[in-house]
Amino acid sequence: MQAKLICYELQAKPAQRTMLHKKLYGYKDFSNHGKYHYSRPGIVTMVKARRITDGVLLVSEKQANSIVNILKKFGAKTHVFTVMAKIKD
Repeated sequence: MQAKLICYELQAKPAQRTMLHKKLYGYKDFSNHGKYHYSRPGIVTMVKARRITDGVLLVSEKQANSIVNILKKFGAKTHVFTVMAKIKD
């Protein structure tokens, strides 16, 4: 099955980079001085994409556009390649 390999580069302030990574990969949220823990999923976990390394994602063809749109909102340079890989939808 064909998949998309998305490579991105973000040259922004650290706060903006952190916001992008939270949106993509999710984060753990703590409230009431650490008494409660919440796991906030990111778009990568919701669409079952695979993080290859820093700045490289492997995504099914159907979900590639949603991730590329988020990356472009944050001003990231993106390169998208079509590859053959097994990705479960």
